[in-house]
Formats: sequence, C-alpha cells, structure tokens
Amino acid sequence: MRNKKEKFLWGVVNIGSQTEGGQLHSDWLRWSQRGVVSEIGISNDYWNRFSKDHEIAQSIGCNALRITIEWSRVEPQEGKFDKDVIEWYRKILQNIRECDMQVVVGLWHWSVPEWFEDRYGIHKKESVKKFELFVRYVRNELGDMIDYVVILNEPNVFVSTSYILGERPPFFRDLVKAFCAKRNLVKMHCSAYHIWKEKYSSVPVGTAFLWNHEFSAHNTFLQKGYLFFKKQCLMWWWIDKILNYSDYLGINYYTSDGLFFGKSGGRFGMHGINNWNDPDVWKIFPKGLYHVLMQVDKYKKPIYILENGKPTVTGIDDWDRQKFLVQSINYMKKAIAEGVNVKGYFHYSLCDSYEWTSGYDFKFGLVEIDRETLKRKQRKSCDIYKKIIRENEK
Repeated sequence: MRNKKEKFLWGVVNIGSQTEGGQLHSDWLRWSQRGVVSEIGISNDYWNRFSKDHEIAQSIGCNALRITIEWSRVEPQEGKFDKDVIEWYRKILQNIRECDMQVVVGLWHWSVPEWFEDRYGIHKKESVKKFELFVRYVRNELGDMIDYVVILNEPNVFVSTSYILGERPPFFRDLVKAFCAKRNLVKMHCSAYHIWKEKYSSVPVGTAFLWNHEFSAHNTFLQKGYLFFKKQCLMWWWIDKILNYSDYLGINYYTSDGLFFGKSGGRFGMHGINNWNDPDVWKIFPKGLYHVLMQVDKYKKPIYILENGKPTVTGIDDWDRQKFLVQSINYMKKAIAEGVNVKGYFHYSLCDSYEWTSGYDFKFGLVEIDRETLKRKQRKSCDIYKKIIRENEK
C-alpha cells in the first residue's frame, strides 16, 4: 500500500458488474438472460479495455479510481475460486497504479453468484459466512494492491428495492426476509472489516450509502413524520450499526426529492415529486449534497463522496452534467470550509454503463460509449472535471 493517504482524492467510478461484460455467473446476468431485467451483454468490455479507461481517468487528472471485485467472477462455483480471474484483476489493479491513481475497491455491489442466489440469498444466515470466505480470499490474493476498501455499496437501497418493493433480484416482497437481509448485511460489513484489518490495519475500510436529500414538500406534520421515519430506517439505523467498524463514511448523492401525501399514479400515499424513470427531469439540486454532508458530520468520521452524478439521455454536449458537477463540488467545498471532514470526491461515472433496471438508457458517464463499437468519446464534462481538479490541486 502506498503512502498517499493525506491527499484529497479526486476520482471516478467504474463498477465491475456494470462495466466488465462477459460471463459473470451472476444473478443479474441470469435474470437479464431470462428477459426479466434489461440485457447486460458485453457492457463496456472493461474487462478487456481497462487500460484505455484508466488512461482517460489519468488524463482528466484523477488520483483515484473506484472499481469492484466481482464476486461471481472470482467464485463462479461455491468454494472454487478462479485463480486466472484473480491474476487478471491483479493486472487491472497494477495498471491503475501505473497510471498513478489510488486503488479503491468495492467487494459487493448488489450482484451475487448464481449458486449463492440458488442456495442462500442475503436473507439467510449462511450468507455471512459465504461472504467472509470471499472477502478473506480477495484480501489474501489482492490486498497488497488495494489502498481503500468499500465493503458494501448501498445496502439500504438493496433491501428496499430487492426485499420490500420486489423491483430487483431476488424480487422479494417480504418484510421478514427484508429484516433478515438488513441484519445480515450489517454482519457482513462488520465481519469483512475485521478480516481486512487483521492483515492491513492501516487501510481505510468502510461502506457506501445512498443518501439523497429529501424534504417535506408541503411541510405538514404527516409528511415530516414520514420523512423522519424513512431517514431513520434508510440511513441513520445503518450508520449507527456499523459506525464502530468503519474508518470512514461513504456517501452516494445524486439528487433531492420533495415528499407529499396524495394521489399519484392512480393511488393515494406518500410520493416524491421526482420522476426517477426519466433522466431528463431529475431535479438538479446540488445544494442537497451540502445538506447531506452537514447531517452526516454529526458522526465526526472522515467522509468520502463515493458517487455523485447526473444522468442524461445522450450527446456529447452534456451541459446539465457540467452545471451539476461545478455546483456540486462548490457545495462540497462550502461544507469543507465549515468544518466537515470530506476526504475525497468520486464522480459517477467514468463511462456510460449498465444501469440495472434502466439498462443502457441512463447515461451517467463523463465518457460516451458507442453501443455498437464500444468506442470511447469524452464528453465536455470531462474538460470541466479536469479543470476543477487542476484548480483545486494548486
């Protein structure tokens, strides 16, 4: 591990299950092949084109890159780890280092191996031990190449969408299973933290949570009460459980949403004013990042903004992303000036990638991917981010 920890991290994100392509042996790939979720296909072919993507990130001025080690690649069959895959991941990590960037590695980003979904699932207690074996193997084989660890990504979103709403694999609508999954994810985090610290005590280890800024649209008692309950279940509970087993808090921030009680989509209930299915009407509210950082600061832990981005439909002249990027970083700097210990900023994402149930419709990338040729083409936001990094590194 390199001694560059005090430097502010300017990074981008390239998530394995969303960019690597190929046969991942994952639950998401299988569901996509069944036509239940959008087809993954070859994705960005990052698995074979990683050096080009790293070169682009380096040219922007990034000093860190966040990727994931895809569990379903490393352990395609229960208890059988693929040594060739591990060696290829070592090449990827080595190339990141050769591009003079810090290696930030995630261990779980929603997808799991097919065998794990078939026999266990996050809601079963055996899942914790299975994850521990994977984490220990990755630590032993690749730990010397990793500068930061992100154990879990957005477990709060996973439980809501996969175990309560039933919108994503494994498509449960079961509150009992949701509670068990929530409990096990906390155990998975704490166990993985101990495993990594046994061998690499100085490596910062944490987890990333989605934390959008939500507010009461009409400021009624009912709305405020619901909002408090939602924040407690989706944010505060998680952090309280893992705080003593975290070196930092990872925040993923995208937008803001006003909550109101009424009729929407043909039903009464609590709704948001944002349309999550249309990237063109996402509310651009960079100040929400400032509000979130001020809230999380109460824990007095270092904070890394591990994802922050704005989707578009297509095009190189992504003016809305450029505006979002500049304003978001300005509000981050405002929070820092007021004493919040923000240690890094990662833009999501480096390249357009597979966006789960939205497939390839949402374009988050600083770099456009031609879906036919997979050719990379930098958007104008690349130049904006490059300028921001250069000015803040002076």
